[in-house]
Amino acid sequence: MGESFDTVTKCISFTLNEQFEEKFVDPGNHNSGIDLLRTYLWRCQFLLPFVSLGLMCFGALIGLCACICRSLYPTIATGILHLLAGLCTLGSVSCYVAGIELLHQKLELPENVSCEFGWSFCLACVSAPLQFMASALFIWAAHTNRKEYTLMKAYRVA
Repeated sequence: MGESFDTVTKCISFTLNEQFEEKFVDPGNHNSGIDLLRTYLWRCQFLLPFVSLGLMCFGALIGLCACICRSLYPTIATGILHLLAGLCTLGSVSCYVAGIELLHQKLELPENVSCEFGWSFCLACVSAPLQFMASALFIWAAHTNRKEYTLMKAYRVA
């Protein structure tokens, strides 16, 4: 361990380019080789929330079209997109926790620094089940309305 890790105890923000830099086997030592697992875990935990957000926005657009067209199939698609968004959020949280654990195996924390998950991590942990519940509700609503729609169509014919 280098002394620079022991003396720096303040938070530093990273630029977008620094988010995608390769992580090294021995943190801070550029000659130790690239740690591919930590590198790709870090990249995934950075990119997956944006994928989740995109899926949610696309799902909202399809849901709006479903309301305008009064069709059931876009509702199922919206449910599936919410399910995929929940999986992306869950994957992002998992990648973050795994990356932090791998980093803590390489480095010891300074004495006056505590390692706790913050409020944003808790929100991410809560949002994944909420996305799964929204997905289940959309798919259930489409399935339930399809049965009622079929019964209404049968009554009209009779």
